Amino acid sequence: MRSELPVRAEQYLETKRVERGLQTASLVEYRRDLADFCRWLAGRLRKDPEDLTDADLAGFDRDGARRWLAHLADRELAPSTRDRRWSTISGWFRWMVAEGVLARDPFAGLERPVRGERHKRLPVYLSEAEAERLLRVVLSDEGLTPRQKAHHARLKERDHALVTTLLYQGLRISEAVGLRYGDVDFEEETLRVIGKGDKERLLPLHRRTKEALLRYLATWPGPKKPKAPQDPLWWTLAGRPLTKNAAQVAVKRHLTRAGLWRASAHKLRHTFGTRLAEAGVDLLVIKDLLGHATVATTQIYAHVAQRRLREAVEKIR
Repeated sequence: MRSELPVRAEQYLETKRVERGLQTASLVEYRRDLADFCRWLAGRLRKDPEDLTDADLAGFDRDGARRWLAHLADRELAPSTRDRRWSTISGWFRWMVAEGVLARDPFAGLERPVRGERHKRLPVYLSEAEAERLLRVVLSDEGLTPRQKAHHARLKERDHALVTTLLYQGLRISEAVGLRYGDVDFEEETLRVIGKGDKERLLPLHRRTKEALLRYLATWPGPKKPKAPQDPLWWTLAGRPLTKNAAQVAVKRHLTRAGLWRASAHKLRHTFGTRLAEAGVDLLVIKDLLGHATVATTQIYAHVAQRRLREAVEKIR
């Protein structure tokens, strides 16, 4: 049976077993951590984890380490788990440098993630260029087979409207999927959203969201489309309401096509919040737009405001 780990990872585990005398339970945790990392790296390289080569590992540089840390920070992992993953993977790379497998350690000099429940994760978001690339890719059929192009042509306006809504309204994926046709007021340019705890908020409808939704509604080729106010806004080509899982899969497919493997539908919401903070919008306003229960949740965007203040001060000669 083939191992799910590359050769260097198996060698590292054997070293831990022989030299450190690690017990079976500890080795299982090490193996789990290594497998999690290798799946992530292999996914970015589009290969199987056990096929990772020394060259692949050497190509994992400082920027790659930061991206992996961002990936860890965004997952619903216990702080102790994140801390252990850092310890395992950074230790593996130090071992490979010591063994002469790698020339440099990508984790050297990086700050270890703060451990503890009080640590607030920084949001992972798309840059403006990445967001624009994503929107272009959703409408493009570049790189698709003829069969995929035919399917894509029927879905692209719906998917473009969905991605635009996430990017420019800052909705949770569940909130977006839960929208009804009557929640969109094109004349008043407002969007009614039912958030967590059935709390309702009325958002300004962004110009780009409005344009994308109108194109979707005008061109949707499926057997059913929203007409009555209580009709679901999003539909499948089979004539069924779009589910949360199907929406996440659709968004992730386009993110992957755009080369944004680390991103997810929730990153589009973080992108909205971060861009508001970069524009100087007050955190209390961002809280209301995102539907956060308290401003404490919105504090993850405070670092953006602080950066803007620092940049402003540094302009003084």
